[in-house]
Amino acid sequence: MLSLVAIAALCAPWLTPFDPGAQLDIVALKNSAPSWSHWLGTDSYSRDIASRALFGARTSLGIASLATIIAIMIGVAWGAIAAVFPGQLGRLMMSTVDVLRSVPRLLFFLGALVVMGVFSSVGLSLVLGASAWAGTSRLVFVLVAELNMRPFVESAHALGVTPWRVLRREVAPHLVAPLSASGILLFADMLALESGLSFLGIGVRPPTASWGNMVQDALPYLRSAWWLAAVPCVLLMTTVLAAATVADHLVSSPSAQSRT
Repeated sequence: MLSLVAIAALCAPWLTPFDPGAQLDIVALKNSAPSWSHWLGTDSYSRDIASRALFGARTSLGIASLATIIAIMIGVAWGAIAAVFPGQLGRLMMSTVDVLRSVPRLLFFLGALVVMGVFSSVGLSLVLGASAWAGTSRLVFVLVAELNMRPFVESAHALGVTPWRVLRREVAPHLVAPLSASGILLFADMLALESGLSFLGIGVRPPTASWGNMVQDALPYLRSAWWLAAVPCVLLMTTVLAAATVADHLVSSPSAQSRT
């Protein structure tokens, strides 16, 4: 399911004949029900819903993917450094993580909005990634600290292997499975969070399509044109559930269990 959504997003220009921002007929096609011409209907601006859903997938999945990569990179680096230097530096770094995790995300987003003004897609990815790396750093810190007590790591240290080489050669392979599962769950979280921010009007701004602002546009027409909100909501729920299922399989796979 995740592959299908990703492929559909990448191939959006070839899967639909309509421009996602084109107002086809503001009178005749306003809130038009699904038909052979527009198989998911049109919205209040007579824009094709299928086109906006596909191009919205591009926007939402792209922002969530970039934000996840940023969060994973910062979190892995921060947690690994704190675990390799477990003294005063490590304690200070993890105390910083605890402080950051105590700050409400909405307050962080509002502060970033005041500083940056309107978010671009890249800017929104940076803000989302910068707000989400603390949990990954805590996970990496705990895993690396636990692995450092394993006999094979202690043997490497006894042989005089440098800490960074031990981290790269002995510890890093054991982090792949848990970090993969954590990354996919983080992607689902970023996707839902981006949609929520766009729904509130502080994320992706119209006329650029995203699943969140599609739901916002459909809000006044929930009774008369329910399909306007149903399409992006079903896509969002399906993608998040698919990501959670993939993460569950990664955690319960034999290779992950053998490494842990």
